[in-house]
Amino acid sequence: MKNGRSWLCLSTLALVLAGCAAPPKDRPLTSEVPEPPSFAPPPESCQAAAARFGLGLQASQSLLQEMLQRAGAKTGRTVPATETASPAQDPSRLNLQVDPTGRIVGVYCG
Repeated sequence: MKNGRSWLCLSTLALVLAGCAAPPKDRPLTSEVPEPPSFAPPPESCQAAAARFGLGLQASQSLLQEMLQRAGAKTGRTVPATETASPAQDPSRLNLQVDPTGRIVGVYCG
């Protein structure tokens, strides 16, 4: 039984050493590098900072359209500056706060 066990140990050792002795496969070097991922805001998001150029201007339909486009908002509306924010928030909506004379005094998304 001792010879059988020795033979088994030697053959196992030989297999393990054979696996370790195999050279690793070389991979060819290349200068091709994949593009890094871009972290742009999703298209349905609103970026109010991009629409702040309209602060102090008189609200109009053409100005609202330009502000919507720059902010990347899907919809927009004007709200009185004295109105409190509604609980129903839409992250893709641009809100223009206007004073009683129609001048834009604030811009926010929601």
